[in-house]
Amino acid sequence: MKSDASNRDAASAPLPRPFLYLKPARLPLPTQPVDAIGMRGLERALSPHVGHMVRCVVDYTIARQNRDDLLAQPIRMPVLNRRRRAARSWLLAIVDGRCDGATRHAVATQWLPLLCGTGPDLADSAAPGRELIEFVRGVATAMLFDQPVANLLPRARALHCLELTLAVHLAATLEQAATGSRALQTAGR
Repeated sequence: MKSDASNRDAASAPLPRPFLYLKPARLPLPTQPVDAIGMRGLERALSPHVGHMVRCVVDYTIARQNRDDLLAQPIRMPVLNRRRRAARSWLLAIVDGRCDGATRHAVATQWLPLLCGTGPDLADSAAPGRELIEFVRGVATAMLFDQPVANLLPRARALHCLELTLAVHLAATLEQAATGSRALQTAGR
């Protein structure tokens, strides 16, 4: 039987602080104008670092795939090159703040499934896609706030544009995953 002291210690232990994960945007998007100043700030801050971010994303996806596989194997060069091209295309779309239908479709059906290594089944790419979007959010935020400045407002506007773009990409990924899993269920009947 446990003592009362151990019960009190367990009850008074501080709860972990929740992390604010990105929430998917509601699609279709409203026709509000995008913050042009924030988009210019985002492009100015991230454009010089796209090559570095591509390497970070590809290294992260390889490490994630090796963590999930019991028998980790080296990634073949053609697969690595496809991942690099997909990462570059996706990151350039993020830097440009592209949220149009063609970009959402490419993110949800090509770029993220390829980067996550989930194959053609879009239902499998929802969870790793969300994890990868959060990783890119962290990397891009670090690039935005890498130096001290007197006024953080331009960087905060750029961060808002970044998070809006990633929220749209997340929504498209989750929507395609749900559509893909419904299609698989109806095909199995």
